[in-house]
Amino acid sequence: MIVFKIRHKDSRYFLPSADEWYKAAYFDPTSGPYYNYPTGSDTAPTAVATGTAANTAVYNQSFVTGPADITQAGGLSPYGTMGQGGNVNEWEETEWDLVNDSSLSTRGLRSGDWQGSSVILSTSVRVSYDPSIMFGNIGFRVASTPEPSTTAFGMLTIAGLLARRRR
Repeated sequence: MIVFKIRHKDSRYFLPSADEWYKAAYFDPTSGPYYNYPTGSDTAPTAVATGTAANTAVYNQSFVTGPADITQAGGLSPYGTMGQGGNVNEWEETEWDLVNDSSLSTRGLRSGDWQGSSVILSTSVRVSYDPSIMFGNIGFRVASTPEPSTTAFGMLTIAGLLARRRR
């Protein structure tokens, strides 16, 4: 079987994979746990139509309300990302079956939208969808690789710490 890589090795900007999206939404890099909701909590966030207050998300709204502005799409995840719970469903780069063997296959969606319930915001929900079908409640998040200078600085820091430790 031939396996196709969807993301080019030199890509600087891309849709996040299923794992990247999940970690950015549910993981707390400071204290270590994964939470059930993308607001750093194991209880459902408060439903809002717009805003940035902690433990809030844009969901449970009427169809006519529409999604919130991307700068007002609910409280932040522990990683500091906004709107990973509600507002619009978000594409993942990863295929629904997690194999990534065809660029034409159904893709995973996460997050839920402004009309959905809190259930779809939880870690346990991932939806499949055909990317050739357009629908107004689906959006995307752009991920990026770190700047080369950031990576180089990190490697130099580690090398310096190792050299200091040997002395």
